[in-house]
Amino acid sequence: MAVTPINFSRVSHNLRTMSLLDSLRKNTMALFAEQNRLSTGKLLNAPSDDPVAASKALNLTQILDRQEQVLYNIRHADSFLAATDNEVSQISDLLLEAKTIASDMVNSVVLPEEREAKVEVIKSIVAQLIAVGNRTYNGVQLFAGKKTLSSPFTRELGGVTFTGDTTALNAKIGGAEDAVINLTGAELYGVTTGQVLGYQNLEPIPLPETRLVDLKGATELGIRLGQFQVLENGGATAFTVDVTGADSLGNVVAAINAASADAGATVTASVLGTGIRLTSGGGFDIEVRDSGNGTVASDLGIRKTAIAGVPLDGDNLHAKLVNTTPVPALGGGTMPALVTPIRITNGTLSADIDLGGAQSVQDILNAINTAKVAVRAVINDTQDGINVINLLSGQEMRIADVGGGTTAEDLGIRTLHADTSLADLNHGDGVSSEVGKPDFQIVGRDGTTLVDVDVSGATTIQDVIDAINAAGGGVITASLNPDGTGLRIDDATGGAGVIRVQRLNGSFAMDGLGLNKTSVAGDAFLISDDVAGVRPKSVFSVLLDLEAALQQDDTQAINRAGQELETFVTSTVRVRGIVGSRAQAMSERVLFTEDAVQATRTLLSQVQDLDYTEAVTRFQQAQTALEANLMTGSRLLTISLLDFLG
Repeated sequence: MAVTPINFSRVSHNLRTMSLLDSLRKNTMALFAEQNRLSTGKLLNAPSDDPVAASKALNLTQILDRQEQVLYNIRHADSFLAATDNEVSQISDLLLEAKTIASDMVNSVVLPEEREAKVEVIKSIVAQLIAVGNRTYNGVQLFAGKKTLSSPFTRELGGVTFTGDTTALNAKIGGAEDAVINLTGAELYGVTTGQVLGYQNLEPIPLPETRLVDLKGATELGIRLGQFQVLENGGATAFTVDVTGADSLGNVVAAINAASADAGATVTASVLGTGIRLTSGGGFDIEVRDSGNGTVASDLGIRKTAIAGVPLDGDNLHAKLVNTTPVPALGGGTMPALVTPIRITNGTLSADIDLGGAQSVQDILNAINTAKVAVRAVINDTQDGINVINLLSGQEMRIADVGGGTTAEDLGIRTLHADTSLADLNHGDGVSSEVGKPDFQIVGRDGTTLVDVDVSGATTIQDVIDAINAAGGGVITASLNPDGTGLRIDDATGGAGVIRVQRLNGSFAMDGLGLNKTSVAGDAFLISDDVAGVRPKSVFSVLLDLEAALQQDDTQAINRAGQELETFVTSTVRVRGIVGSRAQAMSERVLFTEDAVQATRTLLSQVQDLDYTEAVTRFQQAQTALEANLMTGSRLLTISLLDFLG
């Protein structure tokens, strides 16, 4: 019987040592990890602790950061609106007080001394309204628009000047749209209601350098970029034009020409007139189509067909009036050189403004806005004209040509022009006349030439001029004053007297037209008063009128101011309702967002925060394992005789 030998083997000392060290390292790292979790209170201290949980925590942290920023914005907006609501409430009380004074003082039994005594009260109300308009919240002006660091209202120059901005302040509160959190001085007091609305269409001619974003497009929906097809010679030659990356009209033209050349076509494009022209060098017919669901050819006004030998002329691209628009491009490229100055007067302020050096619309706006006459020139909302705003409540602004020039007329900003509506004169009081009867008579310098004028059918200043000229028979003629404001009446009788305008049939038309006067001795012409001055229909204008009416003991003017104050009281109630509604909605959003933030914090806590009971248990386990490892190792590494045998 065979005996199987028994093999004796042993674990070396080095192997046992390495095995023990590896085990100790793992136990030590486990103990360190648990100690770290206990000290930080975080379950995850490194992405390697749990990559999946770490990814969730990172995502939740980013969400929480956004939510907390939105919550901060909402709380700020809520406080801002609450402060605004409080100030609007004070304004409402002040206007009610002023209206009550007007109502009490309109009584015919009130003595002049009593009315005089109320003047100081009205002055105090104006001062308080200015103070409210200059209120701040956390250093930010409540009613100055985006000019948040400077006071928007000042009482000066016989009125109240507004130097704020009319742009809304917005807060990002989540969702697709930002929330408006303020009122501007324009909404609060109506201080920008006195405007010369540009009456000339200054739509510029498109140029190769015109940006596509500055074009309304043939469909007036803008230029939506993409691809389109051009077919020449009945489609014998066709090519696709990609204008996706185009920035300017010149880029579009270049893209068409490049695609045509690559395809071997003879089509060339250019900017001509108000749009794009395509011409076939071979005298072929041309057709342009949109590709797929694209609209770029339609927007460019070239989605059409031209027969052989006839160029394809695109539709009007309706260029927008922007700050960089060159002056020669204005009015479809017909703007004459602005060689003569314009004169702007506003109360006691006056300036002759030279626009001869203006290269762009921005230059025109800058020249007007820096003339120090308390006005602001802006591009209108439809981007085809210029408006000039009177910023000095209580005073009239007038804009006229001087030196026989036409600059103000060409820009469409003259306050009195041929198409001025009679209903707009005298701050909207218009011109009254006697229907079917002569309203006034113009007496020539010879004393015998009598011109009876009926303006009952007139609706514009040009109608009045035509009526005077028709009645004057070429001897007495009327026109716009070429050197300043008002109407000019010329007398060719050659007499040595003065030109006079006298009332007929009890009509007040001559008063409404500023013609209740006589000419300067020796002059062969008479210049009317300018009754087209533009003044803000603001709270301050009305209160300054009331102040003047009380001083002058003018019952009719006091009554008129009281009626206008009633309108502002009603308007303020409406504005307060708007602010209150915004404030309530914002307060509700604060609560909603706080709940959302708390929910996200809870989720994040569940992912990354430590369960201390579990963590202490794990720590004790790790500590016990390490201690056991050390005890076992001390025994395993004890040296015996066998370590020296073999």
